[in-house]
Amino acid sequence: MLASSSAVLLALVLLVGATATAQPRAIPCEAGTRRIELKTEPSDEVPEVCISPGLSSTLLLYGAELLPGGVTVDGRERFTLVEVGNTMLRLVPSERVVPGERLRLTVRFRDGSAPASAAFWLVVYAGQVEPLVEVYREKRTLESYQQQVQEKDAQLRECQEDNARLQAEKESPGGLTGLLATGLMGEKGVTPKNLSESVVQHSRNAVHVVRVFSYRSKNSVAVELKLEPIPGMEPWRAVRAELVGLGRRALRVKPPWQREPLRDEAKDRRVVIEAEATEAEILGTFTMKVWDEDGTRTLLLTGVVFP
Repeated sequence: MLASSSAVLLALVLLVGATATAQPRAIPCEAGTRRIELKTEPSDEVPEVCISPGLSSTLLLYGAELLPGGVTVDGRERFTLVEVGNTMLRLVPSERVVPGERLRLTVRFRDGSAPASAAFWLVVYAGQVEPLVEVYREKRTLESYQQQVQEKDAQLRECQEDNARLQAEKESPGGLTGLLATGLMGEKGVTPKNLSESVVQHSRNAVHVVRVFSYRSKNSVAVELKLEPIPGMEPWRAVRAELVGLGRRALRVKPPWQREPLRDEAKDRRVVIEAEATEAEILGTFTMKVWDEDGTRTLLLTGVVFP
């Protein structure tokens, strides 16, 4: 008798456990107004909306109008009502939907902005529903996307050109032969210009400039500086530079070349600043600024011109 009772009790426990496991996992559904924001950038995340048999769920769209015929609902025949307006969508599922089901809703917008469409998961619950969902759409014009693509293409071409140039320089010999092999020297060669007497040094410069030469090749320019250390200064090395012309027109400057840090015992006290530039880009005067490693001890020259 006792064994029989134990068997019945065990069966009831197993039955209850099996029934609980079979229930759909409950997640919070907002009883009031739900807010969903659609971002302009693509995302793998698809927002969920709680629906329930016989209960109404309404989606209000802000910042967008629906494209006529642009609403698709999985299992639409199992909905009692699918009402579509310009900026509103109302759904009433029938009793044929089953708790735990996930039905995909896709809407398309009528303007030419992005995102052009949006998707939602309609998750079926028994007695739980989100009656009002406000959908806010961040818009971005197709022209802005096209401009972004053009900018990315330009950056890609520039990177490819830089890579090709660096590869050619790596494989080419040095000296004048290298300049000829890479096409950097035009028919007039590399043209120099002595700026030692014409440039203006800033009074707070961290180092003293005793000689300045500028150079121009076929598609680049360079400024060679010969420096003198200020008595008692810490060693100084150039790590970054800029060349800015009229209208804040900046050249594409490479990292400075310096054989050794500037100090009293330094034998080679030169710094070379090189930039990519066409003949049209180097017209007028430029201001050159050079930073050291910690960015606090700088060198500033104005009146830099190129041959």
